[in-house]
Amino acid sequence: MFPEWVKKLPQINTPFPGAVGWLMSSPHGQVVLWEFPHGAEVQPHRHGPQLGFVLGGRTVMTIEGETRAWLAGETFAIGDQEEHSAVVDPGTFILEIFEESDRHKARS
Repeated sequence: MFPEWVKKLPQINTPFPGAVGWLMSSPHGQVVLWEFPHGAEVQPHRHGPQLGFVLGGRTVMTIEGETRAWLAGETFAIGDQEEHSAVVDPGTFILEIFEESDRHKARS
């Protein structure tokens, strides 16, 4: 789904086997373009605020105890330090924007 110029961005270190994230970072926040060819399970965690856009596929997220599915074309918002987890379907593409400038690290 992502064009070749996106795939030239730094890849992030990710704990999700088979997932790939390309990173754009600045002192004011980060943007990660995610590709989940095999899906993923994201364990419950907390961090600063984030916005997400499901570009293709589906993710089921639990945010502060409420579970719902997001499909292609839908957006989500996670507030500061809100606990959240997710099950991401295979073939899903997500764009996420993080307030934190150091949420993810580029792979070396």
